[in-house]
Amino acid sequence: MSLNLLTERQKQSFLALATKVVMADGGVVPEENVTLDVRKAEMGGSIMAPPEEIFGEANFAVFDTQQSRRIVVMELLVLAYSDDEYHVTERPIIEEFATEFGFGAAEVEKFEDWARRQSPLSVEGWGMVSAD
Repeated sequence: MSLNLLTERQKQSFLALATKVVMADGGVVPEENVTLDVRKAEMGGSIMAPPEEIFGEANFAVFDTQQSRRIVVMELLVLAYSDDEYHVTERPIIEEFATEFGFGAAEVEKFEDWARRQSPLSVEGWGMVSAD
């Protein structure tokens, strides 16, 4: 949705976080792959995630504006809901960011509500756009 508004460095860190989220529950289902592919395409398609951020500590500092912080949390929630289940192992990753960025429970709930509605539309839309 808004990943094009991130800087190149923010996009790299977002992709690392997105990879962590989809891998968190131990398996990547097709809907998660599609949702991640949509996000990669939105970011220009050639973004690479720094391996040290996938397998190490998250880079909070790169998200230095409220807009970039909202984008990250909202888009990670879309990924989490792409398989119709915000898995218990995905939740701590996203909650850590929401807390670090200072988002309160009401704001996170609003983000989650949006993500639950957006996620299936993202998968459906990609299917229509990429159909041969």
